[in-house]
This record gives sequence, structure tokens and C-alpha cells, in this order.
Amino acid sequence: MKLVRLWIFLAMTVFGLSQCNLSKNGGEEPAPDPNVSKTELLAGKSSKAWVLTASKINGSDVLGQSIPCVRDNNMVFKTDKNYEWNEGATKCRTQDDQVFEKGTWAFNTAETELVLNNETNYKILKLTENTLQVSYTNVFGETLEMTFKPN
Repeated sequence: MKLVRLWIFLAMTVFGLSQCNLSKNGGEEPAPDPNVSKTELLAGKSSKAWVLTASKINGSDVLGQSIPCVRDNNMVFKTDKNYEWNEGATKCRTQDDQVFEKGTWAFNTAETELVLNNETNYKILKLTENTLQVSYTNVFGETLEMTFKPN
């Protein structure tokens, strides 16, 4: 079952959503407020939904392979250290469950990695109010880089 979840997650990285959301200051985001914890940046005050906006495998953009029914899928992080992947507003198949994966999340001690289900570590490349960017090297040696924006 863990392998199935991993494959679902990997498939979600390939079939992401392409958006362009530049800020008013030339595309650069302001530095995070040092008084805001990483938990609050990731999960908000109680929960925060993120949608995949960019996905690369070994540096190559793979968003051109996306299919419409997965473009609005959300990854929701909650302050109680639980997360879920859900179908968003549209499903690929109507009989699919709205939530297709649930689990727990944590940061490593240095808060430089996001750990899902105590087994998969994603290196945090960027975590701000408006951007979550992580990377992961899979069992095939491929480096997956994913960028999410709040939904």
C-alpha cells in the first residue's frame, strides 16, 4: 500500500497545474516574516490547501503531460500534523473518493525537510506564504522538484 501511495504522489507531480502568479514587486516574493513559524507557513492557522504549479524530473519540465482532471487536486496540510490529497472540484472518475490519500507530516529537526508518513523526506527548497517548493530523489535516482501555490 505504501508503494501505491508513492506512485500516486509521483503521478501527481507529473500531472500538475501550470499557473503564473507573480507578485507586484517584479516577481519576487518578500522574505518570510521571522515571527511566522514554518508550520504556519505550511498549514496556515488550522489548514492550508496547496495546488501543484510546477513539476520537474531531473530538471526537465513535465507539466506538458498534465491532464485536466488532476489540475485542481489539492494537498491540504493541517496544523494537527495530518495531510490529505484530494480531488479538488473535478474528478477523473465520478466514483473516485474525494480524498485519495491521508497521512501525517512533520519537519525534520532543522526544519529543512518535510517528512510524510515518517517515511518520505522532501528537501524544502522554498517555503513562504505563497510558495512551497520541495525536491525528492526517488528509488530510480530521478530528482523530482515540485512547486505548489496556495489554492
